[in-house]
Amino acid sequence: MKTLYKILGLTIIDFGLIWLWVYRMDPDPSVSIEIILLVPFVFVLNLIIAGVLLFAKKKEYSSVFLVNSVLSSIIMFYLFGRGIDRHQNKQLEEWTFQKADTTFSLIRLKETNEFSLTYSLNPGSSCGFLDGHYENENGNWILKADSMTMKISKDNLIGFRNPTDTIRMKKIER
Repeated sequence: MKTLYKILGLTIIDFGLIWLWVYRMDPDPSVSIEIILLVPFVFVLNLIIAGVLLFAKKKEYSSVFLVNSVLSSIIMFYLFGRGIDRHQNKQLEEWTFQKADTTFSLIRLKETNEFSLTYSLNPGSSCGFLDGHYENENGNWILKADSMTMKISKDNLIGFRNPTDTIRMKKIER
Protein backbone atom coordinates (compact mmCIF):
# COMPACT_ATOMS: atom_id res chain seq x y z
CA MET A 1 0.00 0.00 0.00
CA LYS A 2 2.90 2.35 0.76
CA THR A 3 4.24 1.80 -2.75
CA LEU A 4 0.89 2.75 -4.28
CA TYR A 5 0.92 6.04 -2.35
CA LYS A 6 4.47 6.73 -3.50
CA ILE A 7 3.48 6.09 -7.12
CA LEU A 8 0.43 8.33 -6.73
CA GLY A 9 2.52 11.09 -5.13
CA LEU A 10 5.17 10.91 -7.82
CA THR A 11 2.49 10.94 -10.52
CA ILE A 12 0.96 14.10 -9.02
CA ILE A 13 4.38 15.75 -8.91
CA ASP A 14 5.03 14.71 -12.53
CA PHE A 15 1.65 16.05 -13.62
CA GLY A 16 2.34 19.40 -11.96
CA LEU A 17 5.85 19.75 -13.34
CA ILE A 18 4.93 18.69 -16.86
CA TRP A 19 1.83 20.91 -16.86
CA LEU A 20 3.88 23.89 -15.72
CA TRP A 21 6.54 23.24 -18.37
CA VAL A 22 3.97 22.84 -21.17
CA TYR A 23 2.03 25.90 -19.96
CA ARG A 24 5.15 28.07 -20.01
CA MET A 25 6.28 26.62 -23.35
CA ASP A 26 2.85 27.26 -24.95
CA PRO A 27 3.48 24.87 -27.87
CA ASP A 28 2.00 25.66 -31.25
CA PRO A 29 1.18 23.00 -33.86
CA SER A 30 4.48 23.56 -35.67
CA VAL A 31 6.35 21.93 -32.75
CA SER A 32 4.01 18.96 -32.41
CA ILE A 33 6.72 16.71 -33.85
CA GLU A 34 8.62 17.25 -30.59
CA ILE A 35 6.30 14.73 -28.95
CA ILE A 36 8.36 12.04 -30.70
CA LEU A 37 11.35 13.18 -28.63
CA LEU A 38 9.67 14.24 -25.39
CA VAL A 39 7.76 11.05 -24.56
CA PRO A 40 10.81 8.79 -24.93
CA PHE A 41 12.93 11.36 -23.05
CA VAL A 42 10.59 11.27 -20.05
CA PHE A 43 10.44 7.47 -20.23
CA VAL A 44 14.23 7.03 -20.39
CA LEU A 45 14.85 9.66 -17.70
CA ASN A 46 12.64 7.73 -15.27
CA LEU A 47 14.35 4.46 -16.25
CA ILE A 48 17.75 6.02 -15.54
CA ILE A 49 16.56 7.23 -12.13
CA ALA A 50 15.16 3.75 -11.44
CA GLY A 51 18.51 2.21 -12.42
CA VAL A 52 20.48 4.57 -10.20
CA LEU A 53 18.16 3.83 -7.27
CA LEU A 54 18.45 0.09 -7.89
CA PHE A 55 22.23 0.39 -7.94
CA ALA A 56 22.04 2.37 -4.66
CA LYS A 57 20.06 -0.54 -3.17
CA LYS A 58 16.78 1.41 -2.92
CA LYS A 59 14.73 -1.30 -4.60
CA GLU A 60 11.32 0.03 -3.48
CA TYR A 61 12.02 3.50 -4.91
CA SER A 62 13.45 1.93 -8.02
CA SER A 63 10.20 0.07 -8.69
CA VAL A 64 8.23 3.29 -8.14
CA PHE A 65 10.27 5.07 -10.83
CA LEU A 66 9.94 2.05 -13.10
CA VAL A 67 6.12 2.31 -12.96
CA ASN A 68 6.39 6.10 -13.16
CA SER A 69 8.30 5.85 -16.45
CA VAL A 70 5.12 4.63 -18.14
CA LEU A 71 2.77 6.98 -16.27
CA SER A 72 4.88 10.10 -16.86
CA SER A 73 5.13 9.28 -20.59
CA ILE A 74 1.34 9.10 -20.82
CA ILE A 75 1.03 12.36 -18.90
CA MET A 76 3.55 14.06 -21.21
CA PHE A 77 1.70 12.89 -24.31
CA TYR A 78 -1.67 14.06 -22.96
CA LEU A 79 -0.55 17.44 -21.59
CA PHE A 80 1.52 18.33 -24.66
CA GLY A 81 -1.52 17.70 -26.88
CA ARG A 82 -3.72 19.80 -24.60
CA GLY A 83 -1.06 22.54 -24.65
CA ILE A 84 -1.24 22.69 -28.43
CA ASP A 85 -5.04 22.88 -28.26
CA ARG A 86 -4.84 25.70 -25.69
CA HIS A 87 -2.42 27.60 -27.92
CA GLN A 88 -4.75 27.20 -30.89
CA ASN A 89 -7.75 28.41 -28.89
CA LYS A 90 -5.82 31.54 -27.91
CA GLN A 91 -4.88 32.21 -31.54
CA LEU A 92 -7.99 31.45 -33.55
CA GLU A 93 -11.64 30.55 -33.62
CA GLU A 94 -13.09 28.29 -36.30
CA TRP A 95 -16.55 27.41 -37.60
CA THR A 96 -17.72 25.11 -40.38
CA PHE A 97 -20.93 24.90 -42.38
CA GLN A 98 -22.26 22.91 -45.30
CA LYS A 99 -23.82 24.22 -48.53
CA ALA A 100 -24.84 21.52 -51.00
CA ASP A 101 -21.78 19.26 -51.47
CA THR A 102 -19.30 21.88 -50.23
CA THR A 103 -17.92 22.27 -46.71
CA PHE A 104 -16.93 25.81 -45.77
CA SER A 105 -14.57 26.75 -42.98
CA LEU A 106 -14.39 30.21 -41.45
CA ILE A 107 -11.32 31.03 -39.36
CA ARG A 108 -11.05 34.16 -37.22
CA LEU A 109 -7.47 35.02 -36.21
CA LYS A 110 -7.70 36.66 -32.80
CA GLU A 111 -4.39 38.53 -32.71
CA THR A 112 -4.44 40.10 -36.17
CA ASN A 113 -8.17 40.88 -36.63
CA GLU A 114 -8.17 38.92 -39.87
CA PHE A 115 -10.38 36.12 -41.13
CA SER A 116 -10.29 33.62 -43.96
CA LEU A 117 -12.99 31.55 -45.60
CA THR A 118 -12.10 28.28 -47.31
CA TYR A 119 -14.10 25.59 -49.04
CA SER A 120 -13.60 21.90 -49.54
CA LEU A 121 -15.20 19.54 -52.03
CA ASN A 122 -13.28 16.50 -50.74
CA PRO A 123 -12.13 15.65 -47.23
CA GLY A 124 -8.47 16.55 -46.71
CA SER A 125 -8.30 19.31 -49.30
CA SER A 126 -9.37 22.93 -49.14
CA CYS A 127 -9.10 26.11 -51.13
CA GLY A 128 -9.10 29.62 -49.71
CA PHE A 129 -11.29 32.09 -51.51
CA LEU A 130 -12.01 35.02 -49.19
CA ASP A 131 -9.78 36.93 -46.78
CA GLY A 132 -10.42 40.12 -44.89
CA HIS A 133 -10.53 41.97 -41.60
CA TYR A 134 -13.11 41.93 -38.82
CA GLU A 135 -14.19 44.12 -35.97
CA ASN A 136 -16.32 43.58 -32.91
CA GLU A 137 -19.56 45.51 -32.92
CA ASN A 138 -21.87 45.00 -29.91
CA GLY A 139 -20.78 41.38 -29.42
CA ASN A 140 -21.08 40.51 -33.13
CA TRP A 141 -18.16 40.03 -35.49
CA ILE A 142 -18.40 42.17 -38.64
CA LEU A 143 -16.34 40.55 -41.42
CA LYS A 144 -15.23 42.86 -44.22
CA ALA A 145 -13.58 41.78 -47.45
CA ASP A 146 -13.14 43.56 -50.76
CA SER A 147 -16.29 42.13 -52.26
CA MET A 148 -18.63 41.68 -49.29
CA THR A 149 -19.53 42.32 -45.66
CA MET A 150 -20.81 39.54 -43.38
CA LYS A 151 -21.64 39.21 -39.72
CA ILE A 152 -21.22 36.44 -37.14
CA SER A 153 -23.93 36.52 -34.49
CA LYS A 154 -24.31 33.62 -32.03
CA ASP A 155 -22.65 31.10 -34.38
CA ASN A 156 -24.78 32.28 -37.30
CA LEU A 157 -23.20 33.71 -40.44
CA ILE A 158 -25.32 36.49 -41.91
CA GLY A 159 -24.83 37.79 -45.45
CA PHE A 160 -22.76 34.97 -46.93
CA ARG A 161 -24.16 34.96 -50.49
CA ASN A 162 -26.78 37.65 -50.17
CA PRO A 163 -27.46 40.16 -47.37
CA THR A 164 -30.42 38.23 -45.91
CA ASP A 165 -28.83 34.75 -45.80
CA THR A 166 -28.44 33.32 -42.30
CA ILE A 167 -26.40 30.13 -42.01
CA ARG A 168 -26.05 28.14 -38.81
CA MET A 169 -22.37 27.30 -38.30
CA LYS A 170 -20.79 24.62 -36.11
CA LYS A 171 -18.03 25.95 -33.88
CA ILE A 172 -14.94 23.75 -33.83
CA GLU A 173 -13.83 23.12 -30.24
CA ARG A 174 -10.27 22.02 -29.63
